[in-house]
Amino acid sequence: MNIPLMIRQIASGDLHRAIATVKKDIALPAVLGRICPAPCEKACRRADYDQAVSICLLKRHVADIDLQSTKPYMPSCKPKRSGRVAVVGAGPAGLAAAYYLSREGFGCTIFDDHEKPGGMLQYAVTETELPRDILDAEIALIEKLGVEFQYRTRVGDSISLEDLRRGFDAVFIAVGRLEEGQADLTDIQTKADAVVIDNRTYQTNLPGVFAGGDAVRKRKLTVRAVADGKEAAESISQYLSDKPVTGPVRPFNTRIGKLSAEEAKKFVPGHSDTPRTNPSREDGSFTDKEALEEAARCLHCDCRKPESCKLRRYSHDYNAKAGQYKGERRSFVQFSEHPEIIFEPGKCINCGLCIQIVAKADEKLGLTFVGRGFDVKVAVPFDKSFTEAIKQTKTAEKCINACPTGALAFKQAGE
Repeated sequence: MNIPLMIRQIASGDLHRAIATVKKDIALPAVLGRICPAPCEKACRRADYDQAVSICLLKRHVADIDLQSTKPYMPSCKPKRSGRVAVVGAGPAGLAAAYYLSREGFGCTIFDDHEKPGGMLQYAVTETELPRDILDAEIALIEKLGVEFQYRTRVGDSISLEDLRRGFDAVFIAVGRLEEGQADLTDIQTKADAVVIDNRTYQTNLPGVFAGGDAVRKRKLTVRAVADGKEAAESISQYLSDKPVTGPVRPFNTRIGKLSAEEAKKFVPGHSDTPRTNPSREDGSFTDKEALEEAARCLHCDCRKPESCKLRRYSHDYNAKAGQYKGERRSFVQFSEHPEIIFEPGKCINCGLCIQIVAKADEKLGLTFVGRGFDVKVAVPFDKSFTEAIKQTKTAEKCINACPTGALAFKQAGE
């Protein structure tokens, strides 16, 4: 999910948009906010300075506030479409798949052999770790989308997989870890008590049958199971729409990599210098004030145009490989002295659009190309500051909108 955008929205107090950002990619955020081991925080660059931002607790805060509201967030769903999906298993993978398929307009029925939904969340996680009212509340929101549940129904006993294939247009197997002999009841290809799938599309050897979660991998991470459900839903949607089943799009991605101590310090100015916030509530959750304080610790080392970066789009279209040519990485540089904008020359492709815009805007100093040949770069003339180069907010906005890569951006920008 877009973690930096969520944090910006929390910091600005816009929790309604924050929960929409979270639920674009995570169907059970209040649940995961309590039991997830937070692998995302291992990549947080704030840890190089003191401690990582409490990403998981911030996500939990957004989800909890939403659940406590009189009108919890409900996503917009596409109009009802032909195509019904049987989801086998009401655990995290199955619930997530049903959530995202419902958003796409497909009807879903979840079959489970227990009396209550949730799978291992309901029957293997302690009440202390995951209060059942939280789990029930998030499942109720999924049911509100139109998802139907059929309990005490064991596929292979009460109903066969062939029955489901005849009665539905697609099937998603999310039964959790397979028990010995259980795979024999499904006619699905297995290996070492796990369903064999195409790792990109989640398809099994049976047409129209997909699988995910612990049935295919033994990672035991709920966040991975939830991700499987979301990604499998995309493949199932493609299948039901008579499109080539290619799975979720894997966008082109490249990272700065490990920063030197000096480079890391460049991110800190303008951000909170306080240590990691410890929740004061007995249940381990943030107060509103604590959430704002923790959100302010984010260094915003992310790309501010992750969705609209043209360089990223063309790199994907032409199958570019970020590591194709090895070489020394340019040192990270960031100009942040301007009150509104930020410039990161490492992302600049020297297109010159910003130079033309500031010239037309009659900015007295403006921007220019400095250097020659391969060393040419966009810069402020005479080593002056960006505050002096771009004084009009409208000019800054035009430059930022025109910048194809996010080298120029508003400090509080995000997509």
